[in-house]
Amino acid sequence: MRKMLRTGGLLLIMACVSAATEIQGVVADWTCTETMVRMGRKKALRQNRACSLMKNFKRAAYGLITDDKKFYRLDDPGNQHILELLANTPDKDNLKVVVSGDIQGNTIKVINITML
Repeated sequence: MRKMLRTGGLLLIMACVSAATEIQGVVADWTCTETMVRMGRKKALRQNRACSLMKNFKRAAYGLITDDKKFYRLDDPGNQHILELLANTPDKDNLKVVVSGDIQGNTIKVINITML
């Protein structure tokens, strides 16, 4: 009985670890995310207009900035999905999304992205 409980507990822990995480945040150019977290998004956008996605939203990589000032890089499929969302939204500097995926370091292996 104890062995079965230990095995069941181990399986439960493994299932929780591999479950996808949902993170809510604002999309930004990956090269600007650290500055935006440190200075604040609005101030960083005023001081470095190259960080703005309004005129040129096609970037090599995108990041996600959370309300608690964490930032994550999106994987290649996530970048492609964000590019499609940005093409169809008028306020590109304030695109808020929920990303479902697995976090590996500071990168999110994206499963799904939805707009808020």
